[in-house]
Amino acid sequence: MKYFLALLALVMTCLPRPVFAQELFADPRFEHGFQLSPDSALAQKLEIGNLQTGPAPAAAQPSWRLAQWASKYLLQPGACTLVDGAWEARTLGKRLRIERPADGPVSVLLEVLGDAEYGEHMRTYGEAWPHLLIEQRYENPIRPSTFAKLMLHFDMRVVRAVAAAGAKGKLDPGLHTAQATAYWTVHNLSSGNPDYQDMIWFGIPIFDARNEVPPASFAIDAGQAAASGKYICVLDGKRFWKGATGDGQWRTLDTDLKPLLQEALELSRKNGVLQHTQFEDLAITTFNLGWEMPGPYDATLEIRGLSLKASAP
Repeated sequence: MKYFLALLALVMTCLPRPVFAQELFADPRFEHGFQLSPDSALAQKLEIGNLQTGPAPAAAQPSWRLAQWASKYLLQPGACTLVDGAWEARTLGKRLRIERPADGPVSVLLEVLGDAEYGEHMRTYGEAWPHLLIEQRYENPIRPSTFAKLMLHFDMRVVRAVAAAGAKGKLDPGLHTAQATAYWTVHNLSSGNPDYQDMIWFGIPIFDARNEVPPASFAIDAGQAAASGKYICVLDGKRFWKGATGDGQWRTLDTDLKPLLQEALELSRKNGVLQHTQFEDLAITTFNLGWEMPGPYDATLEIRGLSLKASAP
């Protein structure tokens, strides 16, 4: 019997361990709705109320926020309307649409009508620009070093991104565009470290009206009063997408964030940021995805099956 048990134990150690994947986005079906931001990130209160995305009020507070900084036409607290089987809210300058098909992944559509938001005005340097972002804050920050993988998945399509007719001949590529990016704030959360509480923005680009595929970008977050002043590290879109990302076609992203975050840390250190930080010091604290609209564009983005799953080492 002892021989049999020893043999069984040996066999069990040789078998591959099961991989358990934990979903890290709270409420990935957007069933609890959204907290709505005001027009200014400098406002005393950073939420103006909740938006209901189902037939009844949510049983829990929303895990998601809808950021609509520097917007003229804000989505307002209340309930979405059921339109063709999806839950929708809109203003003259914004539209949000949540669809939960019975036989497929949940989709979220984000639309900014820059023509209405800007009117006849063209943005100048230092002026804030309209946003429409889905955001989530991790109450328990994610330590990438503690997981084997951090697998990000979503399908996306840019349904349209068209400059306002009145902007013809006035667009300055240094000031005006429509762009969509998936961003994470990544902090050093090792108490006692010289970089403690310092951070970077890490991004995977989705669309930029100035390029068929958005390029890498390394810069300090600036250009408006509410900017964080922190380092932005956006990797080259050609590493994730093939073909012009604004052609209206569905594209799929499946990537492990862990090595990408290691790369972002190395790039940041080469640029004088987080000089005392090791990968084990890093923690993901927030996520956002959607439109930033420094130019007068009418633009629609649809995201389907958004997921971030962590597997144990």
